[in-house]
Amino acid sequence: MKRALLVTVLAAGTLGLSACAFQPLYGDAGQIAAVRGVTIVVEGQERVDQMLDEALNDRFGTPGGGRYRLVAETSTRTAGLGVGADDIANRSVLRLTVDFSLVETATGTPAMTESVQTEATFDIPREPYAAISARRDAEERVTQEAADRIALRVARHIHRGGQ
Repeated sequence: MKRALLVTVLAAGTLGLSACAFQPLYGDAGQIAAVRGVTIVVEGQERVDQMLDEALNDRFGTPGGGRYRLVAETSTRTAGLGVGADDIANRSVLRLTVDFSLVETATGTPAMTESVQTEATFDIPREPYAAISARRDAEERVTQEAADRIALRVARHIHRGGQ
């Protein structure tokens, strides 16, 4: 009896969802192909630039000579947050700013130009290797977050038909 009631409730819920104008997050095949075809160009030779390039390629897939080219330029800034009794910073914040443009490949005109900022805090231990490792972890976190934000903005732009 309970099983029949559960099946009835699930069936009614499914019918209700079918009429609510719900659209899948990933859109139709044309939109997916447009996002997958974005060629990534990250200017700069720093570690953060290479990590952002890799993260964006993970999100957009292998470049396929599509309609768009994403050009990004990074800048980082580190500031001390916590100061110990010895007057040495023991906690820092790493801020990453990425200025990016989505450029139409055929015409070379920018379809959108925006900027994203991300930040991550990290401890600065006294041991040199641990300090390097903590900073690299912060770099990884800010580039992953920036790539997520950029991918969402580009996907939204493409989904809206370039508006």
